[in-house]
Amino acid sequence: MADKIDRDEIIRRAGLERWVLPGRSYPAPLPGELAPYYCYTRDGGHSILVVIENEYKPGDEPEGYIVAAPVKTVLKYGYEVRDGRVWSQIPYDSDDGLLVDEDEEVEY
Repeated sequence: MADKIDRDEIIRRAGLERWVLPGRSYPAPLPGELAPYYCYTRDGGHSILVVIENEYKPGDEPEGYIVAAPVKTVLKYGYEVRDGRVWSQIPYDSDDGLLVDEDEEVEY
């Protein structure tokens, strides 16, 4: 298993810098393995940086498949930490993005 990649480096590689707001923290304890991947985004609130595993194509750079997914969504669909990243099979549409219940899962 690869070492954990720095959160800021993941944000940079995924091109999410303009969406992530610094200085925020989740209002409840996160599972220890998820905490290093926490971020707060302008449009999605409290989030975890995840590779959308069901979209990922082997051989591609995983950062091309990273999104900031709502914390509750990641916990709902499950995740695995491997290769220095969080992977999840959250429902995703290439046109609409993450398919989440915004009323239930997005927290600001």
